[in-house]
Amino acid sequence: MDSFRTCLLWAAYSTTSLLVSIWLAWHLCAQVNFLYPLWYSTLSINQTVSQTSPRHLYKKQFGATTVQEHHRLFAEIVKSVQNQGKGLANIKFYDEQGRLLGQLLTEKEIIHLNDVARFVNQLNWLSLILFVICLLLVATFFLLRITMPKLRSLFVSVGVILGMLALVVISIGPTRVFYWLHPIVFPADHQWFFYYEESLMSTLMKAPALFAPLGVQLILLGLLIWGLHLLVLKKLNVFKSA
Repeated sequence: MDSFRTCLLWAAYSTTSLLVSIWLAWHLCAQVNFLYPLWYSTLSINQTVSQTSPRHLYKKQFGATTVQEHHRLFAEIVKSVQNQGKGLANIKFYDEQGRLLGQLLTEKEIIHLNDVARFVNQLNWLSLILFVICLLLVATFFLLRITMPKLRSLFVSVGVILGMLALVVISIGPTRVFYWLHPIVFPADHQWFFYYEESLMSTLMKAPALFAPLGVQLILLGLLIWGLHLLVLKKLNVFKSA
């Protein structure tokens, strides 16, 4: 097979396997609640809670909750989103003595998080399709004896692409890109922007500040998984290296 087709096939494999790796990274991060306690401390979310709780329109009693309770509540949200939104309406918050203070999420927040859960589920199906494509490409490489490019070439090419995407996002502005994507992903008539004074969900996430480190964390872990899987392929000598 000519070099152009070989490069095209490996470019397709690199892209699909990277997307699958980021998908795996999402689910791995979800198992540790996206390291929320670390980012909670780094972003001083407790201070945000203390400042905004007295001004909350509906649930001023949230100020009586503890840091540990905030960690638990975020974990409950992650668990529900990972489970197709089940249990969102049952998330309640308590004070240090264990007294029930109220329900965490409003109806509009529950609708939004259900939208997030549906989007995650759609990405799960898409990623499974991409995984099958990866398997088909691997079978093609093996059957047609298509050699594996040097790992450095694969790493550099993907690094250049990601670098260009990062420059585009930075030039436009991460926050603008973040807000631009929401109306595309979620239904037009569903609220997705919430002020801290009306949303404990936004307060706990210090939205959108929390999403930047979570995104970087996700991409870095995805790249690590992707790079390791290529190293394993090379180590197993599945394909003859070029």
